[in-house]
Amino acid sequence: MAAKKKVLFLLAGSALLVSCGGGGGDSPVSAPLAQSTPTSGTLPAASDPPPAANSAVNPTQASNTTPSATPPASAIPVAVDQQLKGYLEMVANQFLYIRTNRVIYLPVDFGEFESDRGIVDVASGSPTAHVDIDTAAAGCNPAIDGTCGIQPPAAAPVAPIAAFGIRISTFVHPSTPTQAVGNQTVVGRIAVDLTERPDSPGIGAKETAEIMRFIIDKVEMTVAGTGELTSVKVQDGGQIHVYGRNAAGLEVQDDIPAPAGTVRLLPMSAVPDNHGDTTSVNLLLDLETGFSKASAKLAALQNIAGHFAMHVTFSSVQDIVRPASAGLEQKDLIGQTITVNGQAPVNGAGINGNAWIRMYPSL
Repeated sequence: MAAKKKVLFLLAGSALLVSCGGGGGDSPVSAPLAQSTPTSGTLPAASDPPPAANSAVNPTQASNTTPSATPPASAIPVAVDQQLKGYLEMVANQFLYIRTNRVIYLPVDFGEFESDRGIVDVASGSPTAHVDIDTAAAGCNPAIDGTCGIQPPAAAPVAPIAAFGIRISTFVHPSTPTQAVGNQTVVGRIAVDLTERPDSPGIGAKETAEIMRFIIDKVEMTVAGTGELTSVKVQDGGQIHVYGRNAAGLEVQDDIPAPAGTVRLLPMSAVPDNHGDTTSVNLLLDLETGFSKASAKLAALQNIAGHFAMHVTFSSVQDIVRPASAGLEQKDLIGQTITVNGQAPVNGAGINGNAWIRMYPSL
């Protein structure tokens, strides 16, 4: 195990990092466009058999999805996931994550996330940085970039990554010209699957591919009468249902409280190089906060690191549309079906890519 982490530290350190790129070249959306209708995606049919417990339906990962026994179909609960009317629109093809100095949210292009390499992130539990020193070293200038130091709010060694966000328009867009999208509140779930790729150099001799999957439940999304998405939060009593498998093959699972702030809207004003953009916002998964209450049951997952296939699925969103731009065709972003610990499968819009996760010495 120690050799595996040492190799990862050296390999991931040489990965190409993406430079900051905020709202400068965007085409802001000031109001929903009724005529902008996404091409519908295909979700698993209701009659399809449920996937194996703790699995994401992805043929390329079949060799990595062999955890403990699957509960019988009759034992899998049926979730009542509410869905937003209309769809969300991705802006600037950007995602956010914590930069290696753990103080800057770094925008990364969607193509980078979808590429074979994927994003380069920092595993939680790493030492927190000195904001002033590290932001200066990173070349962040408050007069130009607006915001520099954004310290992760907690040290949570079990969180697989510090944070992950998708940049979207502040408005929900109608799927048909006459669809009303204002004044709605829905409650659903967000699921994340991280399965170490078979080609990950972190898989050493006699080791197994690492897995971490979790579902955040009771995620409430609120849309104002104007169609603006005004709030995303975890309701009181929300939980994170976690399954994991470490390199030694040890499988663990737990249900932990989801603290306030685990899922939220992060304004562009809090992101470096935002160019004063107020027409988009980041739908953020703050996993440092989310896993800050993890119990000792998950301690075996503290050193997870490697090259992972990453899937994020939103049950309350039927469509996330990436508009056509810079030679890219319009694309409906459809999530993988993800099931964790016998919870009802999570289906909906989502994103699929790759991520390097690096572990540094804990505090």
